[in-house]
Amino acid sequence: MRQVKLADWARVSESVGLSERECLEVNQFGDGKARWIYDPETFSWDMANRMTKFIEMNYPRPLPVNYTAVSNYMWIEPDDCVNMAGLLRGEMMWTKDAVAKVVELRGQGMKYKDIARQLSPNMTASKVSRIYGL
Repeated sequence: MRQVKLADWARVSESVGLSERECLEVNQFGDGKARWIYDPETFSWDMANRMTKFIEMNYPRPLPVNYTAVSNYMWIEPDDCVNMAGLLRGEMMWTKDAVAKVVELRGQGMKYKDIARQLSPNMTASKVSRIYGL
């Protein structure tokens, strides 16, 4: 895997006269950004907590989160940051594929709480059971 040297945003900020957050929001370079796709076997709360802390510090409610900045801070693809932020809130897009996965896992005898863990780190069993019951 190619090693990517991340920017020192404090140094960039100082040299251009903008805040670190402004630099992160306007940076359009993204070559080499990693993917972050939820996998219950490899999920790390370290990365999740790092992203959550950055969002909370820089985008307190009611400010909308700028996922370009989050992506640049984490050096993760922007769409993956958006998706993971939703999963960390226990939200997900209930696509046909997601519902089919619930039906398949339930058909194998898996409990709702275990299915929830397969879908998201913060999904609840009750959300899964409501979707399954539709």
